Amino acid sequence: MMHTGFLGTAPDGSTTHSFHAEPPGWCCANHILGLPLETVRIGAAAHEAGHLVADLVVGIHVTDVKITPLVVDLVCGQAFGASGVTQIGRLNVGRNDYLTMLAAGEQAEQRWLQEAGLWTPARSWAVERGALDDVAKAIEKLREQHPGLVDDGYRQLFWRYRDHAAALLDAHWNRVLNVAERLAVSGYLTGDEAALYANLPNPPEPGPASG
Repeated sequence: MMHTGFLGTAPDGSTTHSFHAEPPGWCCANHILGLPLETVRIGAAAHEAGHLVADLVVGIHVTDVKITPLVVDLVCGQAFGASGVTQIGRLNVGRNDYLTMLAAGEQAEQRWLQEAGLWTPARSWAVERGALDDVAKAIEKLREQHPGLVDDGYRQLFWRYRDHAAALLDAHWNRVLNVAERLAVSGYLTGDEAALYANLPNPPEPGPASG
């Protein structure tokens, strides 16, 4: 049975739709996460390492990966956050592999929280909330095959890839941890450097598509 998710209301009154139930009275994901800046940095490194190792496994070339810790001043007060991006080459894999890779970032951060003894239901929601860019990319891809659905329907389709991502991470978890450890220290790795730490080849950049 497809998981239908949870509907909630954001502070601005808009409707939210999430895999994890949102905590009551939340102001922002950063405060719900409620972790020190260095811990947030390590979690972000795990997230990007999850994407990156999945890229290498399914055959997507990685250009580089970067994380940037942030101290943000929000309406609800100062909070710690981190942004991360894994730059990839021209997409040359099937839709299922791409969607599994997108899901692997959040799943890696969730698993890292659990293994660090930091996971709570509220933090699981905050980590999901921090992966909204991945969800947006997934919805864009799913629209190509399933035009006409509302966004909630696309989210439900994307959630099916959570188990695929978790299985990929389970098979390569030590590689994820190795990359995350290096990335948390340096803040930046080239794709080839990250592939070396993952002990996986960095797939070659595909040539331009012929038309």
